[in-house]
Amino acid sequence: MTADDDFKKYVDRGYCGKIFHGAYSKALKKRLAQCIAGFRLFERTGHPAIPYVAAWGEEEKMMWYEYASNRLMRLMRCGVSDIVRVFRDSIVERRIYRHQDTDGGIKQEALRKSDLDKSRTGLRDEGKRKGLVEAIYKMSLDRGRIIWLKDQASVETFEQDGISISLGCLTDISKEMEAEEALKRTERALQRANQQLQRLATLDGLTQIANRRRFDEHLNQEWRRLSREHAPISLIMSDIDHFKHYNDTYGHQMGDDCLKAVARAISETARRPADLAARYGGEEFAVILPNTNATGALQVARDIQKEIEGLNIPHDSSPVSPQVTLSLGVATMIPDTHLPPETIVERADRALYQAKEQGRNRIIMTDGD
Repeated sequence: MTADDDFKKYVDRGYCGKIFHGAYSKALKKRLAQCIAGFRLFERTGHPAIPYVAAWGEEEKMMWYEYASNRLMRLMRCGVSDIVRVFRDSIVERRIYRHQDTDGGIKQEALRKSDLDKSRTGLRDEGKRKGLVEAIYKMSLDRGRIIWLKDQASVETFEQDGISISLGCLTDISKEMEAEEALKRTERALQRANQQLQRLATLDGLTQIANRRRFDEHLNQEWRRLSREHAPISLIMSDIDHFKHYNDTYGHQMGDDCLKAVARAISETARRPADLAARYGGEEFAVILPNTNATGALQVARDIQKEIEGLNIPHDSSPVSPQVTLSLGVATMIPDTHLPPETIVERADRALYQAKEQGRNRIIMTDGD
């Protein structure tokens, strides 16, 4: 087929479109001729933007290029007949920008290649409806070279022909996007570093369980929550029996190893998400048990005692047992906003003192007064 005589001057050996060769309206062909003529003049100015004219039919939904600048073909390293395929295969990600009717803002949506393949028709229909396209493409070209292209186009539809044309320009914004990506990477790294610092700030350096600061924060938080719910909270305070004798006998390195082993054993009994095992100070440990009554707390204390016995750590200088043992004090309360959280700490600490006074290696539960 040959192009209409009126439009032959727009058809050269590089033209691989359909419209000039097809049975389409003169209005469509005239508009296309105007755009191609304008874009050719634009290219001669040396402007870095890359103009193009793309088209698609309503029935086949397949897109093709009516005009692609020489710069685009050099960039893609292909002829105009292969531009659609090569461009599509090179896309890593497409970012589209949607204006929000509610607040007038702009929402960014990133589509990976797999998602884009499924939604091309919908995106074209959206462009036709709005009359414009605004997107950013991340492209992987030859030898893995990454570039970013900003696509800005207006969409015109010729209902008589069942054809839509996209009149647009691509701009290489690789430097800007690389700077943005680098900034995002830096922000993510800073976020991870801050999270790590926060984590380290609430961990005991030796035992790697919660420290006193984290204990205080968690107790305050759960005290407030449970006071609203009128639900119980329990606290177990424990102390390694005759730990000074242990250090004197085995040395501080073995003492540190003992503390770490005991901390692991205690933390393994605090299994629920809201439970917290913490090193309270020195050889003293605490376990916060939200939503736990006295019976439940006593059982956890027994489990802790059993775990420590299972460690079977020798303690030849202890007058209580040849192995490392714990004394434990347990308190249970329903938090009251008129009382500070330290109230339950004082009660559990009093019970712990009684356990030591009565011979150690035992559990004492406060009477609740």
